[in-house]
Amino acid sequence: MNHFSIPVVGDAQTYIAANENERAQKQGSVWKKRIGITLLTLLVCAMLAPILLGWAGNIWIDEKKLAALHDTKAAVYVKLDEMPDYMWKAFVAIEDHRFMQHGGVDPVALARALWIDISEGGYVQGGSTITMQLARNLFLTQDKTMLRKVKEMAIAMQLEQRYSKKELLEMYLNIIYFGHGKYGIEEASAFYFNKSAKDSGNGAVTLGEAAILASLPKAPENYSPVKHWQNAKQRQSIVLNRMAQLDVINQAQKQQALAEAIKVSKPVKPAS
Repeated sequence: MNHFSIPVVGDAQTYIAANENERAQKQGSVWKKRIGITLLTLLVCAMLAPILLGWAGNIWIDEKKLAALHDTKAAVYVKLDEMPDYMWKAFVAIEDHRFMQHGGVDPVALARALWIDISEGGYVQGGSTITMQLARNLFLTQDKTMLRKVKEMAIAMQLEQRYSKKELLEMYLNIIYFGHGKYGIEEASAFYFNKSAKDSGNGAVTLGEAAILASLPKAPENYSPVKHWQNAKQRQSIVLNRMAQLDVINQAQKQQALAEAIKVSKPVKPAS
């Protein structure tokens, strides 16, 4: 007769608990390895992303267009030193106030734009820096796609490696679209105010006028002072308030600019 022993209840419970504990330890070890591999992968991607984007940006840049833009001998090209300081500072304040700190892509602005887009359930903000806008307007289309955004970032990072902040801002101001078929700060100044961005003294573009010009890149047709004066004034106020918040101008200068009697040179009559 074969004899076998039957474990008592206490021994069986101990055996089962030991197996479950061993299984839990193995599962925990597996998850730790997976988490470690994931974090390592993310770290490597974070380190390689700027390199890969910079390399891709170099491919997507049209060298001929870049060379043509950088020809500062063109009559309508305005250098930063030729315009009043408050003119270019207005654009930096409202479009990209961290322009001097980032490397072409502003993670904070992108994260904020992504959150707003998710909250609104659509493409509301793009989080583009001045350098990214330069890249888009010079080399890309205005299509709101993920691929275009990636190209925009890649080209911006490459441009930041090639040029100084002063050069980038200068190029941006000379190509940005201001509405009514006008590109660049010189054409815009002439069209809207019958002035040259290079003028100084009494003939210079005023702070109030500069704030209106700086309001246009966001939506040129909607904020055009020759078509929608009230919209233009509301946006001008936002620009001036932002400049004051960043201590680019003081409160007295802001109030004086808001009170300016601005004369638009080419008012467009509404269709009857």
